[in-house]
Amino acid sequence: MYYYLTASLPALTLGDPPPFSSEDFLFHCQGALSEADWNELRCVVENRLDEAQASFTRQWYDLDTQMRNTVARIRANRIGVDVRPYLRPHGGYSMAAEHEVSDAMSRSHLLERVTALDRSRWNALDDLVGENQFGFPAVLAFAVKLRLMERWARLSEDVGRERIETFITDNVDKAMQQQLGEA
Repeated sequence: MYYYLTASLPALTLGDPPPFSSEDFLFHCQGALSEADWNELRCVVENRLDEAQASFTRQWYDLDTQMRNTVARIRANRIGVDVRPYLRPHGGYSMAAEHEVSDAMSRSHLLERVTALDRSRWNALDDLVGENQFGFPAVLAFAVKLRLMERWARLSEDVGRERIETFITDNVDKAMQQQLGEA
């Protein structure tokens, strides 16, 4: 049990700026966790969940993979594409996750869909921790939540505008090259 560590962690809210980076969290946990637990946390922070060994991390990996597969199935169905090449294997099945993803994907605006998906992930992490609020699963869930917060912190109107401009420029350049090649 990691009573002191988990009790000292700040409360996190999706959409708020992260209180510190996941890398800083990993660094500060190095002396507070056993070597095996620290290595597991490192897998989470570095997004190497497929290498994880802890039950909590495996459950999270399987649930997140199921959610991503459900998103892929819904998107593929909308555009008439075979989804099989995009599906990833996972253990277990959550009817609740399937329902939440379907609900999120039915939203009309992209931001609403992404927000609903990440809220589902956030709540699923809480469910996976359950009553083990002072154990290692709480530490791992905190790290995943930090990563979600970091992702949202990187999203901004300026970044979005820059990505759209890059996308447009790249596609215009490709179209021009194709036209020049055909001429």
